[in-house]
Amino acid sequence: MSSLFGIGYSGLSAAQSGMSTASNNIANVNTPGYTRQSLRLEQSAQSGGQGGVGVGAVQRNYQQYLSGQLNDARSTASALDSHLGQLSQINNLLGDGDAGLAPLMQQFFAGLQTLAGSPDDAAARESLLGDANSMAAQFQTFAGYLDDMGRSVATQMEGAVGQVNNYAEQIDRLNEQITLARGRTGAEPNTLLDKRDQLVSELGQLINIDVAIQDGNTYNITAAGQPLVDATGAHSLALVRSAGDPTRRVIAYEAPGGARRELDASQISGGSLGGLVAFRDGSLESATLSLDQLAHDLADKINDVHGQGTDLAGNPGTALFETARPISLDNARNTGTATLQVAFSDDGMADIAASNYRVAYENGQYSVTRVSDGQRTRFGSDSFSIGGVDIAVEGTPNEGDSFLIKPLAGAAAALNVSITDPAQIAAAQGGGSGDNRNAQALADLQNAKTVEGNRSFNSQYAQLVSDIGNRTRTLQVNGEAQQTLTGELENAQQSISGVNLDEERVNLLYYQQMYQANAKVIETAASLFDTLLGIRA
Repeated sequence: MSSLFGIGYSGLSAAQSGMSTASNNIANVNTPGYTRQSLRLEQSAQSGGQGGVGVGAVQRNYQQYLSGQLNDARSTASALDSHLGQLSQINNLLGDGDAGLAPLMQQFFAGLQTLAGSPDDAAARESLLGDANSMAAQFQTFAGYLDDMGRSVATQMEGAVGQVNNYAEQIDRLNEQITLARGRTGAEPNTLLDKRDQLVSELGQLINIDVAIQDGNTYNITAAGQPLVDATGAHSLALVRSAGDPTRRVIAYEAPGGARRELDASQISGGSLGGLVAFRDGSLESATLSLDQLAHDLADKINDVHGQGTDLAGNPGTALFETARPISLDNARNTGTATLQVAFSDDGMADIAASNYRVAYENGQYSVTRVSDGQRTRFGSDSFSIGGVDIAVEGTPNEGDSFLIKPLAGAAAALNVSITDPAQIAAAQGGGSGDNRNAQALADLQNAKTVEGNRSFNSQYAQLVSDIGNRTRTLQVNGEAQQTLTGELENAQQSISGVNLDEERVNLLYYQQMYQANAKVIETAASLFDTLLGIRA
């Protein structure tokens, strides 16, 4: 008789657990990171007969491999979205036919053509100076815009790095809590496990990570090859000044002991942080260098031809534009006394490319790498030229010392008109009043292939606009494809871990029926017990 009561009671308890589990699933149907739970029942083993039912576990319907794939897909999608969001701003600016540089360059050369038709006309000279100033101002505006974007990206990177550190600390604490909970109760702490997996997912949308499970309990997480969370706790990233380029802030790993080690940017490829790095080091730098190259080459060639003419007073022409000069930056970790003196080569304009150069002192030689394509050249002396830049080493380098040469740094931002008196425009070539030969030579530069010896100024700008447009479209296409893949993986993951309300409604009814049936067992047992008492009476 007592066994019937026991069996019925165990069934009631199991049914209650089932209804509780189904209700909890229904309540959390829209909770981010919630994993559907299910009840695992098992037969109770009691000596001497049937023992009823027991609750083996309330387990999560979770598949680590599938969730890992989904996290990777989301990380890639986040990187593409972050990159596209930034690049679209440049694309919108350059793609604006009215706000772009092309109309102002066209206007400047049209002014030169007008001057060639009336070289002594004061109004034409005044108008040309106005056009030159407008064009230079637009170069400065664009350069300022790109520079602002660089600072904005650095700020966003700093915020993302702070979030990464915060997530790493939370995951580390959850690792400890999960281990303690399992040790104390022997049961799965499903809520804590869901929280940890949700944090891992959100961390992956900030930076590409690898997750390894240690001892079945602890998540070990690495980013860019460095441990973020391991058995010793959480570790931090930081945004620091690059030793090789103090004008740039890069992501560093804070190693035990406080030392900060710069991470290889190519290893930070996922998450919004990876997207920001890809944008800044790729698209933004490329656009900035291309704009600087255009500003430098325009100023250099115009000044060269302008210097060959004479102004209204018969004086030799002076520079019409001024712009920046190349710079060299010493690596902060250098141990030698060497510095590099850099200047544009007199006849090297065609060699000037939209790229920086890294110089390293190795085995008694200077190894120079063009950053844009990795092409490397070696020099054995302390004076050499590359990419239209003359380089002279002063002081003594030590093995491993390095330098960064930026031939075009700030060229667009520094572009200015050097003269203020229209009479100083050198339209003539010494032929007296009415001589327009130099003005015509200046106007003819519009279509001359002066940029790297194979492109006109307009072509250079068109190439810049086209490059940004192509990059934008590629990101859009890749982003859409990645979103499709992510959606498919989300559906697959949700088919296992997501809450299906219809299924939970059926489970709820099932356990309700189970509860009522077991209540009937207890009622039957009570009735039998009363009958036995009645017989004895």
